[in-house]
Amino acid sequence: MELSSSDQELMTEINTALVRFINSDDTHLQLEPMNSYRRRMVHKIGTKYKLTSESTGEGDSRAVRLGKTNSTAIPENLNHNRVIDRGIEIFYAKRGAEIVLRNDGSFGISLKERESRILDRRTVEDGEFRIRENKIICKQDSNW
Repeated sequence: MELSSSDQELMTEINTALVRFINSDDTHLQLEPMNSYRRRMVHKIGTKYKLTSESTGEGDSRAVRLGKTNSTAIPENLNHNRVIDRGIEIFYAKRGAEIVLRNDGSFGISLKERESRILDRRTVEDGEFRIRENKIICKQDSNW
């Protein structure tokens, strides 16, 4: 079955949020309220990571809470391995600007995006940066 572009975007957002959660020290993740279709997708995807899940709240405030188990892991076949790397290209921003690198490969000043759509966020003190291996790199970094 082919997923619509909005469903594919939702799955990418969920997977990105779950990878970030699993790599964190947090034991639980409370997601924002969502409709029943989105909650069902979160529950299904959560099982692939071996997370516990439960719906919390009522009505429009209903959301999913996920928890880690001893078996929690990132699936090997997860299609999130896209690496954004712009080589030695140098990009410029206003000194002290906060730059975000988004999942789709675009980057620029932060526009209050959802955390799940962002690969990296960094304040660029000197106004120059590069994109390497899904990270914003500045001159003072060893891998400039």
